Amino acid sequence: MFVLGLQGSPRKKGNSVYLLNRFLAACENRGARIETIDLDTLNIQPCRELVVCEKKGFCPIKDEMEPGIYGLIRRADVVVLVSPVFFYNVSAQAKILIDRCQMFWGRRYKMKLTDPDAGSRQGVLLAVGASGGKRLFDGVELTAHYFFDAISARFAESLTYKKVEAAGAVASVPGVENDIRQAADRVMDAQLNKPSLVFVSNKDACRSQMAAAYAKMAAKGGIRVLSAGTHPADDIHAETRGFLEGQGIDIKYRLPRGLDTLMAEEFKDREPSCVVSMASDKVSVPGTDTRYWDLDDPQGGDGLASVGKEIRKRVDDLISELQARYPQE
Repeated sequence: MFVLGLQGSPRKKGNSVYLLNRFLAACENRGARIETIDLDTLNIQPCRELVVCEKKGFCPIKDEMEPGIYGLIRRADVVVLVSPVFFYNVSAQAKILIDRCQMFWGRRYKMKLTDPDAGSRQGVLLAVGASGGKRLFDGVELTAHYFFDAISARFAESLTYKKVEAAGAVASVPGVENDIRQAADRVMDAQLNKPSLVFVSNKDACRSQMAAAYAKMAAKGGIRVLSAGTHPADDIHAETRGFLEGQGIDIKYRLPRGLDTLMAEEFKDREPSCVVSMASDKVSVPGTDTRYWDLDDPQGGDGLASVGKEIRKRVDDLISELQARYPQE
Protein backbone atom coordinates (compact mmCIF):
# COMPACT_ATOMS: atom_id res chain seq x y z
CA MET A 1 0.00 0.00 0.00
CA PHE A 2 1.38 3.38 -1.04
CA VAL A 3 0.58 6.59 0.89
CA LEU A 4 1.63 9.86 -0.77
CA GLY A 5 1.92 13.11 1.20
CA LEU A 6 1.56 16.46 -0.59
CA GLN A 7 3.13 18.95 1.80
CA GLY A 8 1.93 22.49 1.04
CA SER A 9 3.48 24.48 3.89
CA PRO A 10 6.45 26.81 3.28
CA ARG A 11 7.59 26.27 6.91
CA LYS A 12 10.05 23.39 7.17
CA LYS A 13 9.26 22.58 10.81
CA GLY A 14 5.75 23.93 11.02
CA ASN A 15 2.55 22.39 12.30
CA SER A 16 1.51 21.08 8.90
CA VAL A 17 4.76 19.17 8.61
CA TYR A 18 4.23 17.73 12.09
CA LEU A 19 0.75 16.46 11.21
CA LEU A 20 1.91 14.89 7.96
CA ASN A 21 4.96 13.22 9.50
CA ARG A 22 2.90 11.72 12.32
CA PHE A 23 0.20 10.52 9.95
CA LEU A 24 2.68 8.92 7.54
CA ALA A 25 4.57 7.30 10.42
CA ALA A 26 1.32 5.73 11.65
CA CYS A 27 0.66 4.36 8.17
CA GLU A 28 4.23 3.11 7.82
CA ASN A 29 3.90 1.27 11.14
CA ARG A 30 0.98 -0.61 9.56
CA GLY A 31 3.15 -1.64 6.59
CA ALA A 32 2.54 1.18 4.10
CA ARG A 33 5.17 2.56 1.74
CA ILE A 34 5.28 6.33 2.19
CA GLU A 35 6.61 9.29 0.24
CA THR A 36 6.39 13.05 0.75
CA ILE A 37 6.48 15.74 -1.92
CA ASP A 38 7.57 19.07 -0.41
CA LEU A 39 5.83 21.45 -2.80
CA ASP A 40 7.72 24.53 -1.60
CA THR A 41 10.99 23.07 -2.90
CA LEU A 42 9.70 22.50 -6.44
CA ASN A 43 9.38 24.85 -9.38
CA ILE A 44 5.85 23.92 -10.43
CA GLN A 45 4.41 26.41 -12.88
CA PRO A 46 0.81 27.62 -12.50
CA CYS A 47 -1.92 26.44 -14.83
CA ARG A 48 -2.05 28.55 -18.01
CA GLU A 49 -5.48 27.35 -19.11
CA LEU A 50 -4.13 26.01 -22.39
CA VAL A 51 -7.04 23.50 -22.53
CA VAL A 52 -4.76 20.80 -23.99
CA CYS A 53 -5.52 18.60 -20.98
CA GLU A 54 -9.25 18.68 -21.74
CA LYS A 55 -8.80 17.91 -25.44
CA LYS A 56 -5.79 15.59 -25.53
CA GLY A 57 -5.47 14.37 -21.95
CA PHE A 58 -2.03 15.68 -21.01
CA CYS A 59 -0.49 18.90 -19.68
CA PRO A 60 1.96 20.54 -22.14
CA ILE A 61 3.77 22.47 -19.38
CA LYS A 62 7.16 20.86 -18.81
CA ASP A 63 8.11 20.67 -15.13
CA GLU A 64 8.01 18.26 -12.18
CA MET A 65 4.33 17.48 -12.67
CA GLU A 66 4.72 15.49 -15.91
CA PRO A 67 5.21 12.60 -15.52
CA GLY A 68 6.68 12.54 -12.00
CA ILE A 69 4.04 13.94 -9.65
CA TYR A 70 1.14 12.92 -11.87
CA GLY A 71 2.49 9.38 -11.83
CA LEU A 72 2.85 9.29 -8.05
CA ILE A 73 -0.70 10.58 -7.55
CA ARG A 74 -2.09 8.01 -9.97
CA ARG A 75 -0.20 5.14 -8.33
CA ALA A 76 -1.03 6.14 -4.74
CA ASP A 77 -3.61 4.25 -2.70
CA VAL A 78 -3.92 7.25 -0.36
CA VAL A 79 -3.20 10.90 -1.17
CA VAL A 80 -2.69 13.17 1.85
CA LEU A 81 -3.09 16.91 1.18
CA VAL A 82 -1.52 19.05 3.90
CA SER A 83 -1.68 22.83 4.19
CA PRO A 84 -1.92 25.75 6.59
CA VAL A 85 -4.84 28.12 6.04
CA PHE A 86 -3.91 31.15 3.92
CA PHE A 87 -6.79 33.60 3.40
CA TYR A 88 -9.35 30.88 4.18
CA ASN A 89 -7.91 28.45 1.66
CA VAL A 90 -4.87 26.28 1.03
CA SER A 91 -1.40 27.74 0.54
CA ALA A 92 -0.24 28.96 -2.86
CA GLN A 93 2.15 26.02 -3.06
CA ALA A 94 -0.70 23.55 -2.66
CA LYS A 95 -3.06 25.49 -4.91
CA ILE A 96 -0.63 25.47 -7.84
CA LEU A 97 -0.47 21.68 -7.73
CA ILE A 98 -4.25 21.41 -7.39
CA ASP A 99 -4.81 23.68 -10.40
CA ARG A 100 -2.40 21.62 -12.49
CA CYS A 101 -4.45 18.51 -11.69
CA GLN A 102 -7.01 19.89 -14.11
CA MET A 103 -5.32 17.32 -16.36
CA PHE A 104 -6.97 14.51 -14.39
CA TRP A 105 -10.29 16.38 -14.46
CA GLY A 106 -10.05 16.70 -18.23
CA ARG A 107 -9.36 12.99 -18.72
CA ARG A 108 -12.24 12.06 -16.43
CA TYR A 109 -14.96 14.53 -17.36
CA LYS A 110 -14.08 15.71 -20.88
CA MET A 111 -12.55 12.56 -22.35
CA LYS A 112 -14.86 10.27 -20.33
CA LEU A 113 -12.04 8.00 -19.14
CA THR A 114 -12.34 6.08 -15.87
CA ASP A 115 -9.42 5.43 -13.55
CA PRO A 116 -9.83 1.78 -12.42
CA ASP A 117 -8.58 2.76 -8.94
CA ALA A 118 -11.38 5.28 -8.46
CA GLY A 119 -13.25 2.83 -6.26
CA SER A 120 -10.40 2.41 -3.81
CA ARG A 121 -8.11 5.47 -3.74
CA GLN A 122 -8.62 7.62 -0.64
CA GLY A 123 -8.00 11.30 0.01
CA VAL A 124 -7.00 12.74 3.40
CA LEU A 125 -6.91 16.44 4.36
CA LEU A 126 -4.69 17.74 7.19
CA ALA A 127 -4.87 21.47 7.91
CA VAL A 128 -4.12 24.03 10.60
CA GLY A 129 -5.13 27.68 11.00
CA ALA A 130 -4.12 30.48 13.33
CA SER A 131 -7.55 32.02 13.90
CA GLY A 132 -10.65 30.53 15.47
CA GLY A 133 -13.33 31.55 12.97
CA LYS A 134 -16.34 29.27 12.60
CA ARG A 135 -15.83 28.95 8.84
CA LEU A 136 -12.04 28.83 8.93
CA PHE A 137 -11.79 25.54 7.04
CA ASP A 138 -14.78 25.87 4.70
CA GLY A 139 -12.71 26.97 1.71
CA VAL A 140 -9.93 24.47 2.41
CA GLU A 141 -12.34 21.54 2.66
CA LEU A 142 -14.27 22.55 -0.46
CA THR A 143 -11.04 22.87 -2.45
CA ALA A 144 -9.85 19.48 -1.12
CA HIS A 145 -13.21 17.91 -2.02
CA TYR A 146 -12.92 18.90 -5.68
CA PHE A 147 -9.21 18.09 -5.82
CA PHE A 148 -9.84 14.56 -4.57
CA ASP A 149 -12.71 14.19 -7.02
CA ALA A 150 -10.46 15.21 -9.92
CA ILE A 151 -7.83 12.61 -9.01
CA SER A 152 -10.52 9.93 -8.49
CA ALA A 153 -10.09 9.67 -4.72
CA ARG A 154 -12.78 9.34 -2.06
CA PHE A 155 -12.57 12.09 0.56
CA ALA A 156 -11.98 9.73 3.47
CA GLU A 157 -10.57 11.77 6.38
CA SER A 158 -10.21 15.38 7.47
CA LEU A 159 -8.21 16.55 10.50
CA THR A 160 -8.29 20.33 11.02
CA TYR A 161 -7.09 22.36 13.99
CA LYS A 162 -7.84 26.02 14.84
CA LYS A 163 -5.85 28.54 16.87
CA VAL A 164 -2.55 26.89 15.99
CA GLU A 165 0.22 29.24 14.88
CA ALA A 166 3.57 28.91 16.71
CA ALA A 167 5.80 26.19 15.29
CA GLY A 168 5.12 22.92 17.08
CA ALA A 169 1.97 24.19 18.79
CA VAL A 170 -0.25 21.52 17.24
CA ALA A 171 1.60 18.84 19.21
CA SER A 172 0.04 20.27 22.37
CA VAL A 173 -3.54 20.16 21.10
CA PRO A 174 -5.47 17.74 23.33
CA GLY A 175 -6.13 14.43 21.59
CA VAL A 176 -4.16 15.20 18.42
CA GLU A 177 -2.02 12.04 18.56
CA ASN A 178 -5.09 9.88 19.06
CA ASP A 179 -6.85 11.68 16.19
CA ILE A 180 -3.95 10.96 13.85
CA ARG A 181 -3.58 7.32 14.89
CA GLN A 182 -7.29 6.59 14.52
CA ALA A 183 -7.51 8.32 11.14
CA ALA A 184 -4.48 6.41 9.86
CA ASP A 185 -5.94 3.14 11.13
CA ARG A 186 -9.23 3.77 9.33
CA VAL A 187 -7.42 4.54 6.09
CA MET A 188 -5.23 1.46 6.36
CA ASP A 189 -8.08 -0.82 7.41
CA ALA A 190 -10.14 0.31 4.42
CA GLN A 191 -7.49 -1.31 2.20
CA LEU A 192 -5.95 -4.09 4.25
CA ASN A 193 -9.23 -5.63 5.43
CA LYS A 194 -10.25 -6.40 1.85
CA PRO A 195 -9.54 -9.68 0.07
CA SER A 196 -6.60 -9.32 -2.32
CA LEU A 197 -6.15 -10.51 -5.88
CA VAL A 198 -2.83 -10.53 -7.79
CA PHE A 199 -2.45 -11.03 -11.54
CA VAL A 200 1.00 -12.17 -12.70
CA SER A 201 2.43 -12.23 -16.22
CA ASN A 202 5.95 -12.24 -17.61
CA LYS A 203 6.41 -8.50 -18.08
CA ASP A 204 3.31 -7.00 -16.42
CA ALA A 205 2.97 -4.94 -19.58
CA CYS A 206 -0.18 -6.35 -21.18
CA ARG A 207 -2.24 -9.32 -19.96
CA SER A 208 -1.89 -8.75 -16.22
CA GLN A 209 -2.49 -5.01 -16.66
CA MET A 210 -5.68 -5.65 -18.60
CA ALA A 211 -6.86 -8.22 -16.06
CA ALA A 212 -6.14 -5.89 -13.13
CA ALA A 213 -7.96 -2.98 -14.79
CA TYR A 214 -11.03 -5.11 -15.55
CA ALA A 215 -11.00 -6.59 -12.04
CA LYS A 216 -10.82 -3.19 -10.36
CA MET A 217 -13.75 -1.96 -12.43
CA ALA A 218 -15.81 -5.07 -11.62
CA ALA A 219 -14.94 -5.13 -7.91
CA LYS A 220 -15.73 -1.42 -7.43
CA GLY A 221 -13.24 -1.09 -4.60
CA GLY A 222 -14.37 -4.19 -2.72
CA ILE A 223 -11.25 -6.22 -3.57
CA ARG A 224 -7.64 -5.04 -3.51
CA VAL A 225 -6.35 -5.80 -7.01
CA LEU A 226 -2.66 -5.76 -7.96
CA SER A 227 -0.53 -6.91 -10.89
CA ALA A 228 3.11 -7.89 -11.26
CA GLY A 229 5.62 -9.44 -13.65
CA THR A 230 8.20 -12.16 -13.15
CA HIS A 231 10.51 -10.13 -15.42
CA PRO A 232 8.85 -6.70 -15.46
CA ALA A 233 9.19 -4.40 -18.46
CA ASP A 234 10.13 -0.74 -18.14
CA ASP A 235 6.68 0.38 -19.24
CA ILE A 236 3.25 -0.91 -20.20
CA HIS A 237 2.85 -1.58 -23.93
CA ALA A 238 1.47 1.47 -25.71
CA GLU A 239 -0.98 -0.80 -27.53
CA THR A 240 -2.36 -2.01 -24.19
CA ARG A 241 -2.91 1.54 -22.94
CA GLY A 242 -4.59 2.49 -26.20
CA PHE A 243 -6.76 -0.64 -26.23
CA LEU A 244 -8.07 0.00 -22.72
CA GLU A 245 -8.49 3.72 -23.39
CA GLY A 246 -10.70 2.77 -26.33
CA GLN A 247 -12.93 1.06 -23.78
CA GLY A 248 -12.96 4.12 -21.52
CA ILE A 249 -10.41 2.69 -19.05
CA ASP A 250 -7.54 4.97 -18.07
CA ILE A 251 -4.21 3.39 -17.03
CA LYS A 252 -2.03 6.39 -17.90
CA TYR A 253 0.96 6.65 -15.53
CA ARG A 254 0.67 3.04 -14.33
CA LEU A 255 3.97 1.11 -14.49
CA PRO A 256 4.92 -2.60 -14.43
CA ARG A 257 5.96 -4.00 -11.08
CA GLY A 258 8.20 -6.95 -10.22
CA LEU A 259 6.58 -9.89 -8.45
CA ASP A 260 9.33 -10.13 -5.83
CA THR A 261 9.00 -6.41 -5.10
CA LEU A 262 5.24 -6.63 -4.84
CA MET A 263 5.34 -9.59 -2.45
CA ALA A 264 7.97 -7.90 -0.26
CA GLU A 265 6.11 -4.59 -0.12
CA GLU A 266 2.49 -5.70 -0.01
CA PHE A 267 2.49 -9.14 1.62
CA LYS A 268 5.22 -9.18 4.27
CA ASP A 269 2.87 -10.30 7.03
CA ARG A 270 0.03 -11.87 5.09
CA GLU A 271 -0.81 -13.69 1.88
CA PRO A 272 -2.90 -12.63 -1.11
CA SER A 273 -6.35 -14.18 -1.20
CA CYS A 274 -5.91 -15.29 -4.81
CA VAL A 275 -3.16 -15.26 -7.44
CA VAL A 276 -3.78 -15.64 -11.16
CA SER A 277 -0.71 -16.62 -13.19
CA MET A 278 -0.56 -15.71 -16.87
CA ALA A 279 3.21 -16.18 -17.11
CA SER A 280 4.74 -18.73 -19.45
CA ASP A 281 6.44 -20.32 -16.43
CA LYS A 282 3.82 -21.21 -13.86
CA VAL A 283 4.10 -18.99 -10.82
CA SER A 284 3.29 -20.37 -7.39
CA VAL A 285 2.94 -18.26 -4.27
CA PRO A 286 2.98 -20.64 -1.28
CA GLY A 287 -0.18 -20.83 0.77
CA THR A 288 -2.46 -19.05 -1.67
CA ASP A 289 -5.26 -19.95 -4.03
CA THR A 290 -3.36 -19.91 -7.34
CA ARG A 291 -5.05 -20.13 -10.74
CA TYR A 292 -3.36 -20.67 -14.10
CA TRP A 293 -4.83 -18.97 -17.14
CA ASP A 294 -3.30 -20.31 -20.33
CA LEU A 295 -3.62 -17.18 -22.45
CA ASP A 296 -1.26 -16.27 -25.27
CA ASP A 297 0.63 -13.01 -25.06
CA PRO A 298 -1.17 -10.92 -27.72
CA GLN A 299 0.76 -9.05 -30.38
CA GLY A 300 -1.64 -6.14 -30.79
CA GLY A 301 -4.48 -5.64 -33.25
CA ASP A 302 -7.03 -8.44 -33.46
CA GLY A 303 -4.95 -10.58 -31.10
CA LEU A 304 -5.18 -7.95 -28.38
CA ALA A 305 -8.94 -7.62 -28.80
CA SER A 306 -9.46 -11.39 -28.74
CA VAL A 307 -7.35 -11.98 -25.65
CA GLY A 308 -8.82 -8.92 -23.97
CA LYS A 309 -12.33 -10.25 -24.47
CA GLU A 310 -11.37 -13.61 -22.95
CA ILE A 311 -9.61 -11.95 -20.02
CA ARG A 312 -12.64 -9.78 -19.27
CA LYS A 313 -14.97 -12.79 -19.24
CA ARG A 314 -12.70 -14.74 -16.89
CA VAL A 315 -12.20 -11.71 -14.66
CA ASP A 316 -15.95 -11.12 -14.30
CA ASP A 317 -16.44 -14.77 -13.29
CA LEU A 318 -13.55 -14.63 -10.81
CA ILE A 319 -14.72 -11.40 -9.20
CA SER A 320 -18.22 -12.84 -8.77
CA GLU A 321 -16.68 -15.92 -7.12
CA LEU A 322 -14.51 -13.86 -4.76
CA GLN A 323 -17.35 -11.54 -3.85
CA ALA A 324 -19.45 -14.57 -2.88
CA ARG A 325 -16.54 -15.98 -0.86
CA TYR A 326 -15.77 -12.68 0.87
CA PRO A 327 -19.11 -10.86 1.27
CA GLN A 328 -18.84 -7.20 2.21
CA GLU A 329 -20.19 -6.16 5.61
